Amino acid sequence: MESTSKKYKGLVAFDLDHTLLDHNTWKITPSAINGIKKLKENGYAIAIASGRDMKNEISIPYLHEVDPDILIHMNGTLVELKDKVLMDRCMDKELLERVLKFSEQNNFPIGARINEIDYFLNQEEVIFFDEKYFGIYQYRHFDDPWKLMDLSVRSLAFYGDRKRSVILQNEFPELKVMMFSKDFGADVVEAEYSKAQGIKRACEHFGISLDQTYAFGDSTNDLEMLEKANVGIAMGNAVNEAKKTADYITDDIDKDGIYKALLHFGLI
Repeated sequence: MESTSKKYKGLVAFDLDHTLLDHNTWKITPSAINGIKKLKENGYAIAIASGRDMKNEISIPYLHEVDPDILIHMNGTLVELKDKVLMDRCMDKELLERVLKFSEQNNFPIGARINEIDYFLNQEEVIFFDEKYFGIYQYRHFDDPWKLMDLSVRSLAFYGDRKRSVILQNEFPELKVMMFSKDFGADVVEAEYSKAQGIKRACEHFGISLDQTYAFGDSTNDLEMLEKANVGIAMGNAVNEAKKTADYITDDIDKDGIYKALLHFGLI
């Protein structure tokens, strides 16, 4: 268990998909794991900052492999230590109802996976997304999406294209609609929450200066994190928006980009 009195030299946050996790192999790159091990030995706090629910059955093996000190998941709506929850925000029910009604009327594929159950509108497009984004069909346990009104919903997943994501964003300015790195699909959270806010909350808890924070990412849900961290590092395979926002662009995920950047900044 982590003690609140533990002192860290700084904090290094990593996105998961296309940053730590190579979707060509579905493995975290070995050099990244080696780099994280050295970071821990050098006294840095390690954070996974992901749009995923990192404790679902698909994600938890990666969580165990990295074994972070801080878990910032569902885009900062839930921030946890190994022994404590620092922040937990569920989406406003009135807002959620409006989003579901609008999406139902427009046949938008949106919903959430909670406790291994998939509560989605337009399920056929969700299956199409799996095949397009993951290259395989991820087995789904579909149920009535309106049951979300009785559940704790922190983040939604929108499995449409960029054009429809813009429509959703314009309809709901109180939300952030953040595209995935393949320009198809998006994370949807209340606008005031982000990975960057999760990092800030963790730093406050541990007494870490924001001047000693580093963040690695590749996608639009990483933009605020890359901007607000003292050093934002975009992967070589990152979307253009991430590269423009970052302070530094490292190599691609499959070319040891994380390890090279850690060496570049003298963190290992």
